[in-house]
Amino acid sequence: MDPSARIAYVLGSFPSPSETFILTEMSLLRERDIEPLVVALERGPDVGDDRVAALEAAARYRPARWVCVLQSLLYGIGGDARARLHGAAAARFAEQLAPLTPTHVHAHFMGAPTLVGHAMARMMGLSFTFSCHASDVFTAGDPTPEEHAAVYDAHAIIACSEYLRKHLIERRGYPREKVITIHHGIDLSRVPERAAPTDSTEPVLVAVGRLVPKKGFDVLLRAAAPMLKQDRIALRIAGEGPEGTRLRALAVDLGVLDRVEFLGRLTWEDTLRTIAESSALIAPSVTAEDGDMDGIPNVLLEAGALGVPVIASRLSGIPELVEDGKTGLLTASGDEGALGKALRRVADSADLRAQLGGASRERIRREWSAADSVGQIAGLFREAAAHTTVPVEGIEGARA
Repeated sequence: MDPSARIAYVLGSFPSPSETFILTEMSLLRERDIEPLVVALERGPDVGDDRVAALEAAARYRPARWVCVLQSLLYGIGGDARARLHGAAAARFAEQLAPLTPTHVHAHFMGAPTLVGHAMARMMGLSFTFSCHASDVFTAGDPTPEEHAAVYDAHAIIACSEYLRKHLIERRGYPREKVITIHHGIDLSRVPERAAPTDSTEPVLVAVGRLVPKKGFDVLLRAAAPMLKQDRIALRIAGEGPEGTRLRALAVDLGVLDRVEFLGRLTWEDTLRTIAESSALIAPSVTAEDGDMDGIPNVLLEAGALGVPVIASRLSGIPELVEDGKTGLLTASGDEGALGKALRRVADSADLRAQLGGASRERIRREWSAADSVGQIAGLFREAAAHTTVPVEGIEGARA
């Protein structure tokens, strides 16, 4: 491994079941002789992915909050409670990584990871970038002075969709010249060939994601209920989350619980297998009451790479991936009637499913390869490290 290509990767949690795209990014960087040095604010659950081991073995984690408070006093870190917590974590990580001589700091998600990463960069005199995604931006309040400082010092800010890029510029005041769009992409080398679909009198539709309001699974249940009652389709929902109890109760109220299978959280491999065995993947995303919404759900990439047709909401960055009538079907977000019509179109036509799935697979493989996206990220890191502008502040001056 080239010691001049070590990147401090600041994450909210590691590993994370809903952030396999970050795991893919780091794994593909390692194939380019760029070593991500993981520092995470929390330790996540086992995700059943063999790529975790190489990164987790050397990962560093933030100590308990009370330890951070004591360390903030030791380091002389001032500010409010949040500033002391972030500053102490940054100082701890900076001390741990210093012997490894990282050349750049990158954080995923605006908020605590970015503020800790920014403080680390200032302490170590390194260049700094961060990536924004969805909930970290759409549910955020007004920009804080700390956020403005991180944006000012950042060499670049990565948005995962053009929609998000415009939001950061127009709604949060980020400098247009700093915000760039790099789509996540998918590691095509890990996507197996899908067996040729067999004719079935009962199409199986699948939805995958955390059971939270923005996923719109309640909209899907109501839209699909008439077909479920007629035994025209079966529905599988994979994921876990706070909406689980309410969604099951809704299925009972609609009289379709016996036609809906709640699968719980699946490993990535099991998720791919579940999608591959389905007739179509449904992503009925909506905007939650707190403003949260999807960016571009990764399951759409996975379904497309497998050649499984998708029905999704015309929301956020989704139309950047799904071309209505060409690589999938788009419906107005939250429109149960329009979604029901789209479900019937896909369920009733094997030819349409084959047409949409084939076109989506071709486009994903042509334009949405994670290898290409990571190539852009690797170039950005090298460029940033060669043009360090973040001033050295030292531990005593941390104000994350």
